[in-house]
Amino acid sequence: MHLKHFLLTATLTIPLWAQAPEIDPTKVVAVVAGKDITVADVEKMLAAFNPQDIQMFQANPQLALSQYFLFIHLAEEADKAKLLEKSPYKEQFELLKIQLQRQARLNEENNTFRVTSETLESYYQQHSAQYEQAKIKVIQILFGGQIASTGTGIDALKAAAQGAVTAAQTKRSEPEAKALAEDIVMQLRGGADFAKMVEKYSEDPVSKAAAGDFGIIKIVSEYPADLKSVVFALKPGEISAPIRQPSAYYIVRLEDKGLQPIDEVREPIVQILRNEHMNQWMKDLGTEYQAVIKDADVLKAVGALAVPAGPAPAPPKK
Repeated sequence: MHLKHFLLTATLTIPLWAQAPEIDPTKVVAVVAGKDITVADVEKMLAAFNPQDIQMFQANPQLALSQYFLFIHLAEEADKAKLLEKSPYKEQFELLKIQLQRQARLNEENNTFRVTSETLESYYQQHSAQYEQAKIKVIQILFGGQIASTGTGIDALKAAAQGAVTAAQTKRSEPEAKALAEDIVMQLRGGADFAKMVEKYSEDPVSKAAAGDFGIIKIVSEYPADLKSVVFALKPGEISAPIRQPSAYYIVRLEDKGLQPIDEVREPIVQILRNEHMNQWMKDLGTEYQAVIKDADVLKAVGALAVPAGPAPAPPKK
C-alpha cells in the first residue's frame, strides 16, 4: 500500500465522460395516455427537474414519465377549472409565487455580483496561508502490530482496515521501525544522498519508483494534520524527524514551498466573495426591514385567531 493511498482519508474518483452521441429530438421514445413523447419532450422535462428527480428518472424512466405527465394533466385540469381563482388555492398560489420570486431575486443577486480581478487578487494575498502548497520527497518505513480503530465512523474504520493490511506486510516491530527511521534521518542530515536512501529503505512502491517524489501537498489536502504541520514547518532542503502514522514512519524532505497558482483557486475565491456579499446584503436588508412593534398584545391576539390555510376538504365518500 503506497503512501498516498494510506494517508488520504477519503477516496476520490474521477468520472470519465464519453461524448454523448447526437439524438434526433423528434424521435418518439414513449407513449403516455395516447400521446407520443419525443426526445425533445423528455429534455424539456429534465430541464425543469431537480437533482433528486433526475436521479429518479435515471433509475426508473417509466415511473418518472408516468408521474410527470400525470401531474401535467392534473395541472391542466385545474387551469381549465380556474381553481387558482378560488380560496384557499388563490392564497396558496400567491404564497408560492412570493417564495419563487424571493428565491429568484436571491439567485440573481448572487449570480450577477461581479468580482473584479483586483478584489480577487486582494483576497488571495490576504488569505495566502490557505493556499500554501509544498513539494516533498518521502521515505516510508513500515511496521507491524495490531492497529486499533480510533472511532466508529467510516473514515476511522477504513483507516483501521488499511492499517491492518499494511501491518500484515511486514514483521518489523514499531520500535524497530522507529530506530531505523531515526538512523536514516541521522544519515540524511549527515549528507547521505536522499535518492539512494529511498532506493535502499523506502517501502512505498510509488514514491520509491520516482526517487522519493511524492508530489504536492496543499494546506487543504486531506492528509493527517500532524503530517501537514511538520511538512509546512520545514524549510526547502530540510529533513523531518520520523513522522509516526498508524503503521509506518515517514521521513520527509521539503523540496519547495509556495502558493497555489491563483488560477487554480479562482472559482473557490469567487464563491467565497459572493457569499460574503450575500451575507452583508441580507444583513443590510434585514436591518432596513426590522419590524418595530407598536402593540404586542394586539399582535398576539390577531395571531391567536388566525386559521392556517389548508387544502380543500375531501368530498364525502359514496
